[in-house]
Amino acid sequence: MQKAILLTVDLEDWFQVENLRGCFPHAGWDDCQLRVEKSTRALLELFKKHDVKATFFVLGWIAKRCPSLIEEIDVQGHEIASHGFGHDLCTALSPDELSKDIQKGKEILEAITGKQVRGYRAPNFSITDSLILALEEIGFFYDSSYNDFSAHSRYGALPGSWAEVAPGLLKNKSGFYEIPVRNLPVFGQKVPWGGGGYFRLIPGWIFNRGVRRFLRENDTYLFYCHPWEFDPGQPKVRSLRFDYR
Repeated sequence: MQKAILLTVDLEDWFQVENLRGCFPHAGWDDCQLRVEKSTRALLELFKKHDVKATFFVLGWIAKRCPSLIEEIDVQGHEIASHGFGHDLCTALSPDELSKDIQKGKEILEAITGKQVRGYRAPNFSITDSLILALEEIGFFYDSSYNDFSAHSRYGALPGSWAEVAPGLLKNKSGFYEIPVRNLPVFGQKVPWGGGGYFRLIPGWIFNRGVRRFLRENDTYLFYCHPWEFDPGQPKVRSLRFDYR
């Protein structure tokens, strides 16, 4: 079987990162410098150069303010999926609040593209039982919120019973799909190798070797990134403590 890399982008801006929430609460987002259009277009040029397509998990808050950017992504043939609306951890919301956040994000994206939004990814991979139930009820086809690196306290556990129906694709009894982020096993432990901050911190040649090893043992590898990770000019946040949790 041919090997495949699933390329995904969590489309949010630099000030919406969970580790910066103390510095940039929701109430102040409108006062922050919006840089996501420039950084996302840099990614689009990179994807075009190498003739690859990606899935963009788009934050509804961003889509509401940058509809032409979402249209551009869609026109270029990439999949538009949802990252919710407000980038709150699913574990921080009640089931009703979570459903409203998911529905709001979905409606904004569908109004822009005129197409059904079929996929979702939770902020910080904070998957919960309530999330899967809400996604099924609202009409999503698949989720990509489970990250099997269990040492990160914000990452959730995959609820319920799932069967692997294709390489890198899980399905539950009700017919709903999960596309998990799977990491590199080293001496019986999972080492984070899906992208994001780990991609930035691990030297490139080592990261590439890990991906090649993963693909020798598996048929698919899922990679995730954020547009702000490709923006060296973003504002620097002073006095920010390191928080691995």
